[in-house]
Formats: sequence, C-alpha cells, structure tokens
Amino acid sequence: MKQDDENEPFFITAEVEVEMVAAGYEFEPSPIACTVRLRDVLGGMSDADLALQPGEIADQERKRRQSRQFSVG
Repeated sequence: MKQDDENEPFFITAEVEVEMVAAGYEFEPSPIACTVRLRDVLGGMSDADLALQPGEIADQERKRRQSRQFSVG
C-alpha cells in the first residue's frame, strides 16, 4: 500500500476488506460516528443550554446570537 502525505479520504471496498481480514488486519468501528457539525448542533440549542456549553465554537455561537439580537432590535 502506498502512503501519501496528503489527507484524503480512504475507502475500502467490501472485497478489499475481506482480503485484508484474511491477511490479518482487524477492523473496529469508530466509537462515535459524527454526521453533524458541532456548530449546527449548538445552533439548534436553546440559549439556556448553550450557556452551559464550554469551548470556542460555543463562544462563537453566543456572540453570533448576541449580534443578531442587537441588529434586530
């Protein structure tokens, strides 16, 4: 297998997986599958729930809501 320095998605077909398992590779599913951006999740929260969330993205969402409040009023 060739390994590049690029960070491109890597997909394994079912046929290739069978061959790799036969060669000794083990496949474990990811413990958490992320299908939604954190920004979208935070955007759907109430102000009270958002207030409890730590982190830079939560801070950005609070600032966005504050800016929106001032621009509407």
